[in-house]
Amino acid sequence: MSTTSKEKSLASHLKTLHQKASRALILGQNSAAWEHSRTAVENCTIERLAAEYGEQQARQLCCRLWILYICVVSSVTEVAETDGTLRIKQSVDGVRGVPESVRSVWTNVVSAFGGCAGDVDSEVLVPTVLLSLKLRDARTARDIVESWLATLSDEYMSLLGSQGVGAQQTMASYVRVCELYMLHVLPQLGDLNSAYEFLRASTVVSDSVKKEFTKRLDALRNPPVLTRKRKTTKSRARKPKLVQSPVQMVAKTEAAVETQPEKQVGTRNDLPSLASLVPHSAKIGVRRQTKTGAVVRRPRSTLSVAWRVVRRLMSRWGFTLFTLAVAVAVIRMLTQRFRVPHFFTAVYRKLWNTVKMGTQVTYI
Repeated sequence: MSTTSKEKSLASHLKTLHQKASRALILGQNSAAWEHSRTAVENCTIERLAAEYGEQQARQLCCRLWILYICVVSSVTEVAETDGTLRIKQSVDGVRGVPESVRSVWTNVVSAFGGCAGDVDSEVLVPTVLLSLKLRDARTARDIVESWLATLSDEYMSLLGSQGVGAQQTMASYVRVCELYMLHVLPQLGDLNSAYEFLRASTVVSDSVKKEFTKRLDALRNPPVLTRKRKTTKSRARKPKLVQSPVQMVAKTEAAVETQPEKQVGTRNDLPSLASLVPHSAKIGVRRQTKTGAVVRRPRSTLSVAWRVVRRLMSRWGFTLFTLAVAVAVIRMLTQRFRVPHFFTAVYRKLWNTVKMGTQVTYI
């Protein structure tokens, strides 16, 4: 078998393992996903694939495999211990051979990309740093980012300052790594001064991005204090309103009329009548007063009460009852004067009995 066929068969085999691991991870089968992803990354190196498969395609395939591997490691491990070692979750069974720490994961990644940390793609670097932050290992995350920044190639740095093809995407990846380093890794270590120094020393990041990062760093150093504003308005005690009886209102009105100065005789500006000064509610309510000043209303007659009940019923059900009564009267007249088929007569009788039953039930 030729070398080309071997390389192509290796690439197809790695793609198959990637599909199986992805499917198992989505279905929650962590043990199967771990076995497939571990087998894939053990055979995945740039040198083995780049010879006949192509440099760019080999790098893309390696990035996909290592990103999936890091996701599987994150799903099967718990928070790191004090010494930085990883621990398998108790709910995961059948997982063997998990790396000891995130540092060992990063070491395997660097060796797969040629042995230089600066040659690792940023798409693989970011998940590795996020895994360290998830496992509360910020020191390892800092070492990973600083080793990557310190070993970037001259070609990569020249691409950041150029306007060529792929420069914008490369700059976006670089800014993302810087954001992760300054706003997430260093603040967890309590070292904001290093973040300010790194931002001032950077010659690649634009001024607008620097201003944005400085603003966010200032917010982390001096977080805004959220205070609730309390209402300072004094609660005023409401004075109880004096309820005056109609008799008192009439007496007050008479006293006001008596205290007014007398006008000249013969003028048309006469004083208003006492009845116009008394409120309408007082005139209606005053029926008879007792010695204590209480107002006694005249008892209503039975007819007035019945009329009020009828008006309320007619306001709610008047139109319906009136229409029903007219319909029944017309049907009865037709059945008496004309010869109506037996079917309609039966329907009418049924309707008439229903109406009578409803009337009886309503008035019970």
